[in-house]
Amino acid sequence: MTTPSLELRRSLPRNGRLAALIVLTTLLAGCGQRIEGESAVSPGPLDRVMAAAAADTYTYALLSELCDTVGERLAGSEGMKRAVAWSRAAMIEAGCDSVWTEPVTVPHWTRGREWARCLGPVAFDLEMCGLGLSVGTGPEGIEGEVLAVRDFEELEARADEAAGRIVLFDPPWEGYGKTVQYRVNGASRAAAHGAVACLIRSVTDHSLGAPHTGVMRYAEDVPRIPAAALTVEDAARLSSMCRRGMRPRVKLSMEAELHGETTCYNVIGDIRGTELPEEIVLVSGHLDSWDLGPNAHDDGAGCALALGSAALLLKHDMRPRRTIRIVHFTSEEFGGHGGRAYLEAHRHELDHHVLAIESDSGAFAPRGFSVQADSTVVAAIADLTAPLARLAPDRWQVEPGGSGVDIGPIVRAGVPGVGHRVEHELYFSYHHSRADSFDKIDRGDLALNVAAIAGLVLAVADDPVTLRPHAAPGGE
Repeated sequence: MTTPSLELRRSLPRNGRLAALIVLTTLLAGCGQRIEGESAVSPGPLDRVMAAAAADTYTYALLSELCDTVGERLAGSEGMKRAVAWSRAAMIEAGCDSVWTEPVTVPHWTRGREWARCLGPVAFDLEMCGLGLSVGTGPEGIEGEVLAVRDFEELEARADEAAGRIVLFDPPWEGYGKTVQYRVNGASRAAAHGAVACLIRSVTDHSLGAPHTGVMRYAEDVPRIPAAALTVEDAARLSSMCRRGMRPRVKLSMEAELHGETTCYNVIGDIRGTELPEEIVLVSGHLDSWDLGPNAHDDGAGCALALGSAALLLKHDMRPRRTIRIVHFTSEEFGGHGGRAYLEAHRHELDHHVLAIESDSGAFAPRGFSVQADSTVVAAIADLTAPLARLAPDRWQVEPGGSGVDIGPIVRAGVPGVGHRVEHELYFSYHHSRADSFDKIDRGDLALNVAAIAGLVLAVADDPVTLRPHAAPGGE
């Protein structure tokens, strides 16, 4: 049997990968034999899942509705209220046996109007966005000369120059995990040396001319100063001016305000298992987004994939032995409040959670799963989902690794966790910016991800042997 190669799928035009998936699953339809090394769930059920996903239009329509009709969904906002109502209705319509919401206390932060301009020696407007949880500038704004530094080390070396100035961090991209420290901690590090405001180069590898927001944190022992992100292009221009000795002067105006706390909600839907309903396989994404756009990849796609994969199993009469629990978490972007609230609300039944799955890496072509659990669970999941490797020939991996921010609290409490992994080359180009819109979703890639997640859910939820034999009552 032959399968479409990775190179073929990459060369296909937009929506062409769907055709590749149809070819793949047509070939799979005649492949009912057991492949050596595959385990308790035979190739048959996962082949059915992949074939069904090839024809799936529900998840794509669901994500389109979330992005285009609900739109921006900042935790604590009116948009988030719309999103919660949409999520409840979508879960009911999809056929969940029970749907409910659970309250979560979240920060209530508003952006307001904002702008920045370089006043001289050359005047031009700056493309900027305030960082989440930043204070505002006050109605008069803040004006100051820019001190551009590459990193924290250079700031410390030039600390005596920072007082009364606007510090701009313009670090090179060294991966999200390292570069994001300037967004999170830059304002307090600059304020410690007397800076009046902080600007950062957007945390992205490739710029599309849009600024990227994200949450920041204030240290308790320094003044709180406004913090905003510039586009890569504007940050580079100001840095270049500083290196040339031009001493650019910037005015920053931000109406951002933290209003204390408010109540938001996780949305939860259960599809009751046929034989072991007390055992739970949780599949999730985070419903909240930043307020700059609909955030299709982060994480509208995760929510659509969680519900769409479960709905696919129902539609094709593949309700498993165990209960499937769909969770649309809130306030991941402000720091994971929804995940912590879920832990507190469900401590009494954590031993019933067989597996927790999170999709929060976008809807690009799937590449497998990372498993946050002991080696026996990693091996079991790799074995159970072996047929899914056909979705990404030569690139599929099931390996130890992190699972996700939202499921992190219950994973640390002992529940095995799985992170859904995809190609990541473009993810940070869109991440936390207005560029993360529905037109960036490839229909074929989305279908491949429906197959991947639905296959994993079915493999674990319907396996005769539980992944947690010592924890889940009722398991064999």
